[in-house]
Amino acid sequence: MAAPQFKTEIYTVDKLVESAGTILFRLLAREVCILHSVQRRRNLSEGSQDTAIRKTTEELGVPCYLLSVGLVSRVCPTVKTGDVPDGLRLFKSTRELIAMQQWQIADGEMKLIWWFLAAVDEKEVLRLHEKQKFEVEFHSYDEAVQA
Repeated sequence: MAAPQFKTEIYTVDKLVESAGTILFRLLAREVCILHSVQRRRNLSEGSQDTAIRKTTEELGVPCYLLSVGLVSRVCPTVKTGDVPDGLRLFKSTRELIAMQQWQIADGEMKLIWWFLAAVDEKEVLRLHEKQKFEVEFHSYDEAVQA
């Protein structure tokens, strides 16, 4: 049997934690949300996009929606004809994940965090967030870049 072409690690589900989160914007105020100490685990049978929105809304008290943005990605287009070779593609308007973060939480245990861009739904009422778990701060785009 040939050796794998790429370094490969397999984690069984009892050693894997899946999470999802948002990078949250207030579009009208041109602000970005800076969070500290956030944990966002996915529920059984829940998609990562739904997890990101649910956890942001429940735990931060901030109703939000995924932003549709231009994105360069290696995913295959929705409509494909035949075999699609691997490569970068520009998608002009998508709500796909923008990054995946990986934490080794213990020997042989991994946490994966799927990140999405979201905006505060400014038509909805803000709720109280779980203060014991989170410190929620909104900063101007310029302040956030300098931090």
